[in-house]
Amino acid sequence: MAQLIKLQDYISRYESDIFQYTGQFIRFKKENYSSIHEQWQQHLSGDLIFDEPKEEKENSSRLKKWWRRNKEKEDIDVEEPVIHWPETELELKHQFLDKVFAFQLKWASSTLQEVSFLDKMYEQDERLKYFLQRFPDTFLILYQPIFKLKNAAVEAEVIIVTPAKIMCLSLLENSDDEAYYEAVDERKWNVVENQEERTIVSPMIGLKRMEKTIHSILDLKGLEYPVEKVILSESHHVTHQQKLYKTQVIDSKNYQQWFQEHRRTSYPLKHQQLKIAEALLQHTQKTSIKRPVWEDDDDVFSEE
Repeated sequence: MAQLIKLQDYISRYESDIFQYTGQFIRFKKENYSSIHEQWQQHLSGDLIFDEPKEEKENSSRLKKWWRRNKEKEDIDVEEPVIHWPETELELKHQFLDKVFAFQLKWASSTLQEVSFLDKMYEQDERLKYFLQRFPDTFLILYQPIFKLKNAAVEAEVIIVTPAKIMCLSLLENSDDEAYYEAVDERKWNVVENQEERTIVSPMIGLKRMEKTIHSILDLKGLEYPVEKVILSESHHVTHQQKLYKTQVIDSKNYQQWFQEHRRTSYPLKHQQLKIAEALLQHTQKTSIKRPVWEDDDDVFSEE
């Protein structure tokens, strides 16, 4: 599961220490799933009534206390809460990944001392969830980051720092309808959908801006790393008369090949990769407030 190291202009835990939190995420995710999977197997075999993971145990305990308190005081007719295990391992994995997704949003919008106001739309952002849940732990994602360079704000789309390169992604709209994208020139593209044609701004403009911003930051820090521009559309067709300059076009014809190639990446996190990610994070915009003293940091993955 890829790591969300930056989300828009929210304060990120990874900005505190990219070297600590990337390794911590991988370790805690593995340990938590191993524990949950073991309990699930015991539950199926009947050897365990219910021995919940730490967070669920606390939540379950609070629910049961509430139930007993109200049952005794008000004699209300409610059933005691029951925790339901999934029936298949695939369902267990999906359930676990959804919990980790929620956890990632928290790490991408808070530190131990500060917190940003997370837009609820990101909780339902299927595109963001798709990238996080299908790529390896060693892929570090900046999603709609805002960079600050010479007092100018530069908005980007999706940047992935892998152990081998930086990928700047421009994502074409996905819909259930079949669509055709055609590169007209450097500034505009045509889109044909439902037999209607419209014009959009060329995704190359945003990609070149991202690439220029990244190179500026790397030059400033004296770092070198390959940067790749990718126009990405899982389900639509993209045509262009001339080869786009140093840009990969991944559409419905070759998406699965591209996706599987990156999904199977087995390289570990690399020191240079983390230095690159750290440099990028240092030049992103941050909007946050001090964490209220009464607010506990009760993550699934304990920081103790």
